[in-house]
Amino acid sequence: MAFSISRRGVLIGGAALLLAAVAGHFAWRGIDTVSIGGPFVLQDGSGKTVRDSDFKGKFLLVYFGYTFCPDVCPTALGRLSSVLDRMSKEQLADLAVVFISVDPQRDYGERLSGYGQAFHPLITAVTGSREEIDRVAAAYGAKYRFAGDTSKDDYAVDHTSIIYVMDREGKFLTQFTHNATPEAMYAKLQAVLQ
Repeated sequence: MAFSISRRGVLIGGAALLLAAVAGHFAWRGIDTVSIGGPFVLQDGSGKTVRDSDFKGKFLLVYFGYTFCPDVCPTALGRLSSVLDRMSKEQLADLAVVFISVDPQRDYGERLSGYGQAFHPLITAVTGSREEIDRVAAAYGAKYRFAGDTSKDDYAVDHTSIIYVMDREGKFLTQFTHNATPEAMYAKLQAVLQ
């Protein structure tokens, strides 16, 4: 018996396999993908409250970092920016990106506001109190720790470098690790947005 496979069928099947692989990876590491993500209430550089619920109905990409990061954050956000530049207007209207700074001591005001925008207009940079940041980082399974004397301005922050992709209802779909290429990220997002 002959049958045909549509492009959409291949993409849906591919997306399902991709999600299964990601779930398997997390299960192997003892991480429950069902529990990744959660509500947050943070502030942007102007002090405006930003909630996870502000993005309901859109696919949300979440990244934890800090604006003084010398290489990891600029690399991740630069790659993501190149992917966003390839998206159609319709696709961009269906996406939101939140950069969560784990360093509110230095990341506030214009510095915070301008950071995400310097990479792409779609990126909203936010931060909060230490308790708020710890709560949302724990919800996503993101880790960070300060390296150096935080009473001086030249300390570093070691942090998870993962872009989390959440569905329209805030449930975890997939992730981009730090070594993901723009091409791989673009293909994965295309599959998710179908």
